[in-house]
Amino acid sequence: MKYYHVSKRILREGTILTVGVYGERIRRHDYIENQYKTYIKEEIFESLRSAHYPELPSRLDCVFLFSKEEEAMMSYSFINAYKGYVYEVEIRSGKPLEVEMDLLHCDGRSYREIQESAHKYWKGIKHKNSASLEVLLCGEALVRKLVLAPSILGDL
Repeated sequence: MKYYHVSKRILREGTILTVGVYGERIRRHDYIENQYKTYIKEEIFESLRSAHYPELPSRLDCVFLFSKEEEAMMSYSFINAYKGYVYEVEIRSGKPLEVEMDLLHCDGRSYREIQESAHKYWKGIKHKNSASLEVLLCGEALVRKLVLAPSILGDL
């Protein structure tokens, strides 16, 4: 099955995607200073995962993928502002977990509401016909080919 990965980095065909890069980044002092809301949300999600769903992959130590090219393109356009790269990848090891990204939108929510969203996320609750699914992989994914490079509009 084809999967897709969105990255801000240029990757060569044959590259093995590295787990844990996101977890390392969001725990850096400069990230916490500039993106505190995201850091706190991720820590709440991780705390609930480790306490209630330890068998599931951690967002802080996984490879982020998409099972559909359209979902990767949504991330490319809305999250990465057309500045990333979209790659087709092949899972080499590990079991993919598909989850609802919309549940990560927690700005302005109370601690209890974030916990409720986290439980739904880890239980795999999704919107009917969702177009905002991501795949977490605790394993290896191999870059097969580049699908889309950054848009040149940003350079105009």
